[in-house]
Amino acid sequence: MTKRILKVGDRVRYSSAFCRHIGAITGFTPQARGVVTRLWGGTQQFADIVWDFPDDEGNLCGGGHIDNLESLK
Repeated sequence: MTKRILKVGDRVRYSSAFCRHIGAITGFTPQARGVVTRLWGGTQQFADIVWDFPDDEGNLCGGGHIDNLESLK
């Protein structure tokens, strides 16, 4: 995958390619939008995210690998 540059404060969503890969056609994952609150890991390849709406378990906070995310304009 192409390396994406994300920063704290960026608005993000899961990429379409990632959603197709995991078979997420409906539900929370393809609709999720949020703001990166922290980058972490050895090369900061993971992002903590506060989602705009809660997931199926009621959580507003989550995260993901930056290769599975894309910035919103």
